[in-house]
Amino acid sequence: MKTPYNPEKNLVTLANTLLKHYGITPFHSVIPSLSERLKNHTKVVCLLFDGMGKAIVDRHLEALAFLQHHRFDTITSTFPSTTAAATNAFLSGKYPGEIGWLGWSHYFKEHNRLIELFTGQDYFSQTPFLDPLNIREKLPYISIFDAIQIAHPHMHVGHVWPAIRPDGAKTLSEFEAQIDTQLIQPEVLLYGYWLDPDKSIHIQGVGHPNIHTIIQDIDAMMAHLHEKHPDTLFLVFADHGLVDVHFTPVNEHDDFYACLERSFALEPRAAAFYVKRDKKEEFERLFTRYYGKDFTLVSREKVKASHLYGEGSYHPRFDDFIGDYVAISHGPLSFSHGVPIGQKPLNFVAHHAGIHPDEMLIQLFVID
Repeated sequence: MKTPYNPEKNLVTLANTLLKHYGITPFHSVIPSLSERLKNHTKVVCLLFDGMGKAIVDRHLEALAFLQHHRFDTITSTFPSTTAAATNAFLSGKYPGEIGWLGWSHYFKEHNRLIELFTGQDYFSQTPFLDPLNIREKLPYISIFDAIQIAHPHMHVGHVWPAIRPDGAKTLSEFEAQIDTQLIQPEVLLYGYWLDPDKSIHIQGVGHPNIHTIIQDIDAMMAHLHEKHPDTLFLVFADHGLVDVHFTPVNEHDDFYACLERSFALEPRAAAFYVKRDKKEEFERLFTRYYGKDFTLVSREKVKASHLYGEGSYHPRFDDFIGDYVAISHGPLSFSHGVPIGQKPLNFVAHHAGIHPDEMLIQLFVID
């Protein structure tokens, strides 16, 4: 299966480049050209703007914009190109298949429930089921920033979050102010995460005028930060991009749905299917008939052989989480759980997690 994925330049190799820069043995390969740019910098700020993929930037920023002037390289997201997999891959320095963070909602067989990893909620009832900390215990990893702090206890290693965390920033101005405050220290490494443009693109689509304003505001903030902190190296990037989509309910065809043990897991555009043992041939035939033009269907065995979810050793629960097949969207079509399976119909205008270049390609900006 052909994808835009680059095994040498992606979110994981970006993270490992940081590890190497701070004298920690990397888990995977690094980006040599970025290693050179990091040399001799004692203040480094990594800012991840959710959903601000290359296509989004190019659509909403003119060639003379501040960020466009600081384009460094094009890298790729992980597969799947989604926040739960991609941000945790960057933060761990390991691929999704290694850490077990494979999508928004996983089927946990011990609970017989589809559970959202970030919230701990039962996906269908949207009620709390597991404490998110409990999920972190089930799928643990050591953050590269924690590892760097341990290796360099004298250095200030900090984080900047939106209001999804206690004391997080409510506005982009507050986000900038929290970065400012921490850059007073002589040696600094910061990680900042911001929910937009992803949050707004889901609802409004990739071309909405409001998205244009959001990207312009981020560009202006970065120009302002650079002006105030010329001694700081800023790495600006995204976890993935988005594409405008439409949804088809997984229970649309009775004969197809009868092949399944349950509804799909993980992601609407990278869906894990659990198929009844005696229905696999029929499932493949019907999938090709109904969805073959829009999705690539990959068996568990081929998923593992191709290292679709990245290099390295698989997490002990990997087989459980990917089911029997993974269906990967390469166009606008996405699955939904349908009614009455799910109480929360998906009505996003745009989404991600597939292998379309607009989802996978990320522009890395380096500002110093």
